[in-house]
Amino acid sequence: MLRAVLRREGWTPPPVAAPPRGARAGWWGLSASAEAFLDQLLTWRELAFVTCAHLPDHRAYASLPAWARATLARHAADPRPAVYARAALEAAGTHDPLWNAAQRQLLREGVVHGYLRMLWGKKILEWSATPEEAHATMLELNDRHALDGRDPNSVAGIAWCLGRYDRPWGPERPVFGTVRYMSSANTARKWPVRRYLERHGP
Repeated sequence: MLRAVLRREGWTPPPVAAPPRGARAGWWGLSASAEAFLDQLLTWRELAFVTCAHLPDHRAYASLPAWARATLARHAADPRPAVYARAALEAAGTHDPLWNAAQRQLLREGVVHGYLRMLWGKKILEWSATPEEAHATMLELNDRHALDGRDPNSVAGIAWCLGRYDRPWGPERPVFGTVRYMSSANTARKWPVRRYLERHGP
């Protein structure tokens, strides 16, 4: 796959590599879409497989980073804006139209758009009675409905929603603590949601 992308882009190794800047974009000198694809292929996919190979309990809540479990535990008793049973989540029966659209895409197509997949997991955390329950719900819904269910990439993405491969973020918030927060309103400001909502509406 890497070779096919590089061939399509007309890429040749530069005589002297540019100094690494740690940025995702511009690493290969390719188009933005090719760079984004290779970031998923060579960074996140490989990281997921390596994690699963070296962390036998990678699907367990206890395998999350200590800082993430600690901050989520401190906020486990925080009031939630809403709490949904797993059946309601599975049926896309929440008050949030964007989240419901993402869940309907999962049910209909077996995938959730990459950007919305992060929001999908974050809202399950926000709407579950405990972070452990949120983790179990994410795994269950993903394993049952996603084309990549039980795949290392899927498990890694779910764990990312709860702090794996990340760092503490401020300000500290209810429910999330210092785990990175996402909201549907912010997502709609950063990503074109209108057509997505039309396509994956009820």
